[in-house]
Amino acid sequence: MPLREIIFAFLILSNLFCHAQESRDGYLIECEASESNEDVAFLGPILKNSRPQANTATINVTYSNFPSDAKDAFQAAVDVWQSLLISKVPIKITATWDAISSNTLATSGAKKVYKNFANSPIRDVWYPSALAESIAGVNLNGTEADIAITVNKNISWSFDTDGTRQAFKYDLMTVILHEIAHGLGFTTSMKLAGTNETQAQWGIEGLPLIYDIFSQRSSGQVLTNTAIIGNPSTQLKAAITSADVFFKISSGPLSKDYPKMYAPTTYRSGGTLSHLDESKYPKGTENSLMSPQIGAAEINHYPGQVILGILNQIGWGVLKYDGFVITATEPQDNSQQMFIYPNPSPDVLNVIVPEKYHDKTIVVEIFDMRGVLMHEEIIESQTNAKINIQKLPFGKYILRIAQNESIQFIKN
Repeated sequence: MPLREIIFAFLILSNLFCHAQESRDGYLIECEASESNEDVAFLGPILKNSRPQANTATINVTYSNFPSDAKDAFQAAVDVWQSLLISKVPIKITATWDAISSNTLATSGAKKVYKNFANSPIRDVWYPSALAESIAGVNLNGTEADIAITVNKNISWSFDTDGTRQAFKYDLMTVILHEIAHGLGFTTSMKLAGTNETQAQWGIEGLPLIYDIFSQRSSGQVLTNTAIIGNPSTQLKAAITSADVFFKISSGPLSKDYPKMYAPTTYRSGGTLSHLDESKYPKGTENSLMSPQIGAAEINHYPGQVILGILNQIGWGVLKYDGFVITATEPQDNSQQMFIYPNPSPDVLNVIVPEKYHDKTIVVEIFDMRGVLMHEEIIESQTNAKINIQKLPFGKYILRIAQNESIQFIKN
């Protein structure tokens, strides 16, 4: 093939890839201090005695205003995660030492989220940048950090890394291990619906984070299934404040004992669903790292099997996890699930078409609650469709595609 044609073909493919892949600003979580002096510790294995793995991750940290002893504690936490994660793309963290509100230990999160990148296991679902890069096998965000962590310099910190518990001091290594987990994707988008505190909602531009799609109640009711639970809705708020939310795991021992998430009856911003239930995983035990609050003299220097299992489920290659699989599989096969957004909508519905219909001609039908057909149109070989509903009266409707996929929405 002549060079000109090769370059032309490359430009076309590059253009298609750029249009398919999308990114948005990520999220930050504020992690609060517990005022209790816990005096408990879980240290995990002694990693310096472990044989290094050639395929583990590299984590590069850029520090701002950090004192040297704080850097040492931060690096100790980084070393733990480097020994556990598999990624050929370096993970970039910015670490800032600054004043935050008095009871906040630190804030953390992914700087960017990506969807429909190369090798993305599930379409139209947002992945934190470090995970997206690990799956894609390439750097997606240039020199920008994957994870941003700000540590409250006004907290009384302990910088020890050997498990020494100091009364009324907060263990920085423990907190950084916790914050890095959030940046890796241990975070939900589910929250109260703005000023309307009677409802909850999830998603970025109507699409879920990868973490969200595994959240379900003990009955098996999936929280992102809008055919059952609206988004936003009072039903969703009831679910996330039910003390009955679990994280579905596909393989390994946890597939028979799903992790229980922190879902207190009073919603906690930054806490609800982005942490583990402390009654099931009490302080000082293996899986207590992702507690909703960390107390003084509370030490956990190793993420337990539940935390590693959740990260593996969303797509991370994780060493030392009993149920390790190379890439996550969605137990409900999310690529085959229909999504619509926004819901409610006054004018246009965006329909995410299940992958099995992407190369087919399908009929979209809208019925009112009496079963009367109100609208019908044909779409051909599309992954996303826009359906104009401006002429429909206000009310509830059922949208159906291909005779057997249906979802409820509201025209407002």
